[in-house]
Amino acid sequence: MRCMGGRRRLFGRREGGLTLCIAMIIGCHLSGGAAATIGIPVAAIGSLLILLVPLLFGSDPRSEGIGAEPPPGRIARESFDASNRGVDFSALGTAFRREQWELVEERVDALLDACLKLIRLHLAPHTVAAFFPAPQEGYELRRFWSRSDCVKPGSVILPGQGVLGGLMKNGVNPLTVGEIVSDSTTLFYYDRDAGVRSLVACPIVSGDEVRGLLLADSTVPGAFGETHLAFMSAMGSLLGSAAESVYRGTHHALEHRRFAAVSEIEKTFFRLLSVDAILDLVAEIVPYVSPCDRMTVSTRLDDGESARIRRISGSRTERLLGAKFSLAEKNLAGILYVKGICFTRNFAADRYEIRYFDKEPRDDRLASFLAVPLGIDECRGLILLESFRADAYPAPLRAMMSRIATSAGLAMERILLLESATSLATHDSLTGLANHRQFLVAVKDEIVRSKRFCDPLSLVLGDIDFFKKINDSYGHPFGNTVLKGLGALLAESIRQRVDTAARYGGEEFALILVKTDARQARETADRIRGRIEATPFASPAGKEVRITMSFGIAELGESADLDEMIGRADKALYRAKELGRNRVEVF
Repeated sequence: MRCMGGRRRLFGRREGGLTLCIAMIIGCHLSGGAAATIGIPVAAIGSLLILLVPLLFGSDPRSEGIGAEPPPGRIARESFDASNRGVDFSALGTAFRREQWELVEERVDALLDACLKLIRLHLAPHTVAAFFPAPQEGYELRRFWSRSDCVKPGSVILPGQGVLGGLMKNGVNPLTVGEIVSDSTTLFYYDRDAGVRSLVACPIVSGDEVRGLLLADSTVPGAFGETHLAFMSAMGSLLGSAAESVYRGTHHALEHRRFAAVSEIEKTFFRLLSVDAILDLVAEIVPYVSPCDRMTVSTRLDDGESARIRRISGSRTERLLGAKFSLAEKNLAGILYVKGICFTRNFAADRYEIRYFDKEPRDDRLASFLAVPLGIDECRGLILLESFRADAYPAPLRAMMSRIATSAGLAMERILLLESATSLATHDSLTGLANHRQFLVAVKDEIVRSKRFCDPLSLVLGDIDFFKKINDSYGHPFGNTVLKGLGALLAESIRQRVDTAARYGGEEFALILVKTDARQARETADRIRGRIEATPFASPAGKEVRITMSFGIAELGESADLDEMIGRADKALYRAKELGRNRVEVF
């Protein structure tokens, strides 16, 4: 018995199909009256069923994937250790799917061998063979047993060619040929004459569908009669039903495993607590779902008119990570953000299409792309996959990518809503700085930390000079513009994620300067005071208006508490006002 290379699946992947029960029913039927009619020993049928059962109930396949598998891209990952997340993403891997289908094909080969063995024992043929549909047309030799070495591996029987092909013009039907006088090579599965003089052939069927060809030949003329043809037909039906059960059962098991993995991914998205964590998971998963040659993930910035590339992988990605690009210009990403739909096409062959910005890294080998938006009501982010192959992203793959992106988008929306609600509770809506309540929480925490580690801590209170006069002269909308502008200036002038800027109330602001003594605080406050004095504001009439601020500073003492510290800073601010404003004083 020899195993042919280039094995092809016996069946397509239509939904439904026959089950193992049908195969067993056929076997039971054969073991009854029909068996006696065609002369098949009951023990033989029992032996075949014993051979088939372990094949039909072989090891559970684990993943099928998403239809036709594209060749792996350069950044497609072949294995993944997800133990740190407690999620098994292996069901999405291209290599894993390929491995599982190879195991299935081995099971089908064993199934074919079992049937061919039973035919060989019952008919004593010269050669017995099973053919599966060829890639283009006809039937390709899959498995065979022969008494000679003349069988041609990988041979294909085409309709209209040779003895068998001439009988296949109107489809594959059961037949016997009792007197073959031509050379055996006219059968097209021998490479030289084997002296074949008769044969019996029948279709491998599942339901009403022809799935292959089963045949046996002999060097003896007229070796096969009606009982042999009935036996072969029964074997063709049993083989077809059993093989379809293997394929269909595998397909459903793989689909279940894949969707279970996606479900776990969706749950993981909603367990994450930051947008960065979601983007990290997206960057890990996407190459498994969709092998590609370049991947970029970007998110829209707060201004709504630009975006930034947050994750990259693959070909020519230098200078892309962290790059900011405009959504208003005529670049591919900008257009895709506006569309906000899952979209794929090939790149133009006669010109380069700008993805993000003019001086981006280019790779002319990239032939097609798939864009998948992140977000629900609006496109908050974009996954852009690019491939060296044209038409690299079929519909099943797009559907899976859309599902994962939708889950990631929902998780992002949830986090952004929570952040927005938290910001409304802790930040001033006009200036974006910490509000009075959040200021008190922050300064209490810093006092505790400062005393524990014996670090200096300074509090700065600032007040806009003559702010009432500004409101009276130019109106409250202009006053709000001044407050917003000064809030932004204060936030820019301190150490990010170290110090705290807050709107203390009305036109008063506060700075919490960590690990900063009074002298250092004075230098910082005076630098800020100078920037404010040098920054003009345009009034509604276009007039240039100059604003000044006065500052009071208090350093945390050994026995000081919050109230005392605020009181001393307030007294220092009052002194600055009395001494002429636009100055810094330390209590």
